[in-house]
Amino acid sequence: MKRNENKLSSKNLKINTRIIITSALAILIPIVIIVAFSPVFVNMFNTIFNMSSVTTNSYSTINQAQWSQTMSAISNDLTSGMSEEQSYAAIRNIAANLESFDTRIYIEKNGEVFYKTEGADNIPEDAQKISPFERSDNVNHFGSNGLLLVNNTQNATDEYFILIVNSNYTVNDASQRLSFEEFKNLIFGRTGLIILAIILLFIIAIIVTSFVTAQTIVKPLKKISVGAEEIAKGNLDYQIDYHSTNELGQMAESFDHMRLRLMQSLRTQSDSERRRKELVAGIAHDLRTPLTSVKGYAEGLRDGIAGTPEKQSRYVNTICSSIDSTEKILDDLLAYSKLELDSFELNLESVNVNEFFLDGAEEIRAELEAEDFDFSFMTNCSDSATLLLDSDRFTRVIQNIVSNSIKYRKPDVKGEFSLRISEYQRTVIIELTDNGTGVDRENLGRIFDTMYRADPARSGVSEGSGLGLSICRQIVELHGGSIWATGEKNKGLSIYISMPKEEKNE
Repeated sequence: MKRNENKLSSKNLKINTRIIITSALAILIPIVIIVAFSPVFVNMFNTIFNMSSVTTNSYSTINQAQWSQTMSAISNDLTSGMSEEQSYAAIRNIAANLESFDTRIYIEKNGEVFYKTEGADNIPEDAQKISPFERSDNVNHFGSNGLLLVNNTQNATDEYFILIVNSNYTVNDASQRLSFEEFKNLIFGRTGLIILAIILLFIIAIIVTSFVTAQTIVKPLKKISVGAEEIAKGNLDYQIDYHSTNELGQMAESFDHMRLRLMQSLRTQSDSERRRKELVAGIAHDLRTPLTSVKGYAEGLRDGIAGTPEKQSRYVNTICSSIDSTEKILDDLLAYSKLELDSFELNLESVNVNEFFLDGAEEIRAELEAEDFDFSFMTNCSDSATLLLDSDRFTRVIQNIVSNSIKYRKPDVKGEFSLRISEYQRTVIIELTDNGTGVDRENLGRIFDTMYRADPARSGVSEGSGLGLSICRQIVELHGGSIWATGEKNKGLSIYISMPKEEKNE
């Protein structure tokens, strides 16, 4: 439920949506305020310009509006549904002010006289003299020969004919100019204030909504900017404190993902650098041992220390053995470099499992018996079981494991080594077991790492690069297989290789 509320939160609104809402509110808020207070504005307008009554007997724009408002007031009183007496009283009240300007009023109700200015006869005839008209017409005539207003109105039951006449009404250029000046002063005076207030209302609404919207955009942008600066400075532990589903939230999330990727990249780079240094130090250490041996025995030959043919032969054999060890270390290093650079290519071919391991078992037996090892071999594979192998590369895997068992044999204990092959539905499992010094359980997963040695002091290891099992893992994985180990300290080591069987089309 909380997650859904977060999605519906206002801070998740997209920037385009925010701008649209801001623009709409900037228009709607002033309109709503104006509509809500329109009765007040109308009343203020009528009060400011005194629209409820005529104030002069000469023409002006304001005077024309006053006459229109007066005619509207008379019509409303007649059709409002009041009783005849009430309507008459209301008309009489309005007429009192008009008749003081020599205005005559004539009203018919359903064709009969309802109201007529006292002492005024022949009002309809005088009206025709000012401006001829039809009784059904509505007329607003402001002329130098007089004023004439005609209006026909009705309600559900009655029809009214209203006639207003003023023969003394004046219209001339001077009065028109005067009325224009009066109108201009009113517009740029009182009316101007009203217009200015409405404009200010719109401006304030726009400023407020824009400010609120800007804050919802600027604040997260500042957080993202600060986060970007911290990341640029190398502070990869800094996390941007902004969570949203909109564009800014996605940007903050992208920065956070970038930060995590940078951290991972730097961690990987640091690990690679550490492994590189360990590799260089390990190779330097491993090369020093055979080279020191070569140098020592060569100097012995040079200085004549080996004075007998037997001693000279022993010195030469030791030098050759040390050179072989050095060559093997360099060969492992070259293979490892190719694997790391992805330039190690496999020459795969279909290999019969039993034939391959039967041939290899004889070579392994000869090597182990020379080192005083007992060797056992067993295969549970069918004669038709085949693997896609690079024979030379995979032979190297087996040889590296055998060499590792010889190096880590127990002192003064006859060595034992077994090779077992088992076939399953889709894989072939190769198990290689010895009775050597073994590895602590917590370190079993590390024996396939570069330069890892079960002996931290590297003592008791006369030869080898420390790359053997790492190369085994990479070659096995290039074949699509997997390799792992089991065992305990001083209880031997078992290494398992799982290889996918060759898929044959029937």
